[in-house]
Amino acid sequence: MPKLCKFTSPIDGKPVYVNAALASVVYTFKGEPPDTIIGFGKDFMLGVKEGLEETVAILDRALAEDKPRG
Repeated sequence: MPKLCKFTSPIDGKPVYVNAALASVVYTFKGEPPDTIIGFGKDFMLGVKEGLEETVAILDRALAEDKPRG
């Protein structure tokens, strides 16, 4: 079962949970401070408070934990 990753909403500081297996892109959007965006397919983008490197590391860890060991 895919693991949900906990991030923080940049607007209200509340938790946001993401299925790491569905994320297709992570990037930084221009601004001050710059926003970290997680993209799911072509139709849905989610901004999170965590930085780019931290976001990628969280998603990578979740995917590594989900892989069957053998």
